[in-house]
Amino acid sequence: MIIRATQQLMRLSGIPSVKNTDEPASPFPGEWYASQVTRFDGSFTAIHFLHNPTRISVLVPGPFLDQSIAGLRDRAAALLMRKGYGQLLFQYGLLSPTEFYSTNSRSVIASINQMRYEIEFQLALPETIEDIDLARMEDLQFENTFRTGSKTRDFTTPGRILLELMSKL
Repeated sequence: MIIRATQQLMRLSGIPSVKNTDEPASPFPGEWYASQVTRFDGSFTAIHFLHNPTRISVLVPGPFLDQSIAGLRDRAAALLMRKGYGQLLFQYGLLSPTEFYSTNSRSVIASINQMRYEIEFQLALPETIEDIDLARMEDLQFENTFRTGSKTRDFTTPGRILLELMSKL
């Protein structure tokens, strides 16, 4: 499992920054991009994982990247099962050894940054930390539209991408 993290998150987690410019050859197992999201008052921190190219989002509580891998596996499996894409679960390679690299795709980073604003807004809504519902936030991100090409009308959602991949199985 390849995880590409922002420089800030790698520094915070104490993971040395390693570059790898290889692009994934196929949608599976793909790569996970990671960045940190924080509640406005600093009382809650989570790591936002975005899978490239299927664009599913997973939120794992905690500030450290290396400690959140088990949570990523559990929450990604739960999201896929909840949305009805359990058949694709093993395609993601969640149980494979983890490799950490620095980010290399500007478009994915731009998507993560845009999503971060919405996630941090959703984190600010509950009055207490106990009321934060990460599964609901993941479901909201599952409905996001993403640009797929250079034309202005080329958009898709993670659900459409996963449906297309399931039809190829």
